[in-house]
Amino acid sequence: MCLNDEQLSAIADVIRTAPTLSDAAARWRERYPDVRIIRLSAADMRDEIPALQFGGRQVYFAMSGGMCVSVTRQADEADMLIFTEGGAGDGDR
Repeated sequence: MCLNDEQLSAIADVIRTAPTLSDAAARWRERYPDVRIIRLSAADMRDEIPALQFGGRQVYFAMSGGMCVSVTRQADEADMLIFTEGGAGDGDR
């Protein structure tokens, strides 16, 4: 699975318009329940470069293989998303 153009537009929409990161994740899950999303603290991702950034919110593309998760800059490799904002996050959702 990889992220398609429709999903990339949706990512930008939900991350920019949702009042909270929690709301953004919920909106994403409603629209694309097959694409896993994780919310983490920005500090947890401090050594990674976000694929997208809107204000204080960042989106990372990731690939999962069993128990391993790898960050990628390529949407066509990604099968999951990581959302961060500032220093707040609440783990896996």
